[in-house]
Amino acid sequence: MEAQIDDGRHTMADRLARWISVLFDSSILSLPIFFAFGWSAAGIVGLAWAALALLIVTGIPLAYLILGKRLGWITDLEMSQRAERPRFILVSLSSDVLALIVLSMFGGPLLLRVMVLTYLCLGATMFTISSFWKISLHMVGVSGFSTALVFVFGAPALIAFLSLPLVAWARWQRRKHTVAQLAAGALGGILITALVFGWLGQWM
Repeated sequence: MEAQIDDGRHTMADRLARWISVLFDSSILSLPIFFAFGWSAAGIVGLAWAALALLIVTGIPLAYLILGKRLGWITDLEMSQRAERPRFILVSLSSDVLALIVLSMFGGPLLLRVMVLTYLCLGATMFTISSFWKISLHMVGVSGFSTALVFVFGAPALIAFLSLPLVAWARWQRRKHTVAQLAAGALGGILITALVFGWLGQWM
């Protein structure tokens, strides 16, 4: 009986961890954040720009994942196999470059251009690391978005960092990453996003 209770608790924890992993995936988090940045930068027009940017930077990689799952390029949507990650990141990088070109050529809001540049810098770094080590892309995304929110909305947005231990637990519970991979993802996302928003973005 006691073993059954333990198994039930373990199953509930796994389900919770799975849902956290889904809800805090970058493709999901990007929706409210891009629209918030678009609205902050240019109101209704900014929302339209945010939708276009999302269609490119999130829509294209998501289409690759769905198609890849159906055709057998990848084993699962979380890309559990490290060898599958570099190709996906290359697709994401190409999408980021395309979005940055479109936003720059047609006068998209600076804030959205800086966010896409952050995507590009994070993607390039993760592509390099993922070729030899399975860094946590979830933690990179969550920490990067949290840092960007603080730069845009100030100290009240620090509450977003409370999501980091929650996501770290979920990824550890699902045995997707080691503690070192989770910590490196969090640190990398914070440092690179701070670099882009604090310095590189000034040159755009």
